[in-house]
Amino acid sequence: MKTSLRIAGAQIPVGLDIERNKNEIIKALDWAKENKVELLVTPEGSLSGYITSKWWEKNDELKECLKEIEDHQKELGIELHLGTCFQETEEIGTINRNEIRSYNKNGELFQVTIKTYGIAFERCVNKQGQPLYTWPLPYEDRPTSVTALICNDMWGCVEQDGEPINQLLVNANLDLLIHSTNGVKFNPEDIRYKAFDAYHNGFLCMTALKALTPIITVDSCVPWDWDGDESKVDVCITSSQSGVVDFSGWQTDVPRFGRQYFYYDLNVAMSNKEKFAILDRKIRKDVQYPTMSLDWDGYHNPSSYAPKISRGTNVGHGLNW
Repeated sequence: MKTSLRIAGAQIPVGLDIERNKNEIIKALDWAKENKVELLVTPEGSLSGYITSKWWEKNDELKECLKEIEDHQKELGIELHLGTCFQETEEIGTINRNEIRSYNKNGELFQVTIKTYGIAFERCVNKQGQPLYTWPLPYEDRPTSVTALICNDMWGCVEQDGEPINQLLVNANLDLLIHSTNGVKFNPEDIRYKAFDAYHNGFLCMTALKALTPIITVDSCVPWDWDGDESKVDVCITSSQSGVVDFSGWQTDVPRFGRQYFYYDLNVAMSNKEKFAILDRKIRKDVQYPTMSLDWDGYHNPSSYAPKISRGTNVGHGLNW
């Protein structure tokens, strides 16, 4: 029985030129095919460009380039989660959306995830109040579930009203969370850099832990106004770490500079609850190491537990939930 799914991300430059962006995505798809990848994720706005690209003035070119990517993706047979801005025709008219377009290995568009917590400079309309859409992974040996978030949907909840998306993930019982991002590329000498970097990393790690869900997150490696100058590709640090993180920490070590293609073999033969339970039992049995172990119900429903102090051999004390 197959036990893993090879998921991958393409940390690529995303700039002002849609044609150049298209070529970057096609190269990433070719790499994915060569490395037997089954699911590929690209950064936010990876085809259209982001904010400074004025993509909405180049709609014909955007549609033509999207068609080339769709044809190539279908030919290669790789599930693609493509970050791009796009004009959608909806009940109230034509609307600029910041989205992830999800194509299965047969080239069929099966899901469009629209950004919920956008910012004004994007010139895109948010879609707040939408339910948490989930769909299965390309894995047939047991039922699975995956969803996607775009950039600020991960860490912008503190600025919004209502229940944060991160909290909705806690009870969703997901097998994977896809996250496409394209944040501000601060110079590390900028006094804001350390705070934003720690903030992003903290949200990624805590969301993976609280939701017991691996996250594949992918950023662009250049500023929003990248003009195609290759000398600038390897000198800009990403706004957040690209890679795969789960409840035990980062599972990849993707460099923060330049083009980086990475893959990870995700164990999907068992649920993340089961994986967490195995690790938790291992920690509980280590009597040399004082620990506070949290089981699933106690961690996610804190009002329902009654903490009890227990004492064991060579252990000062710990909380059993």
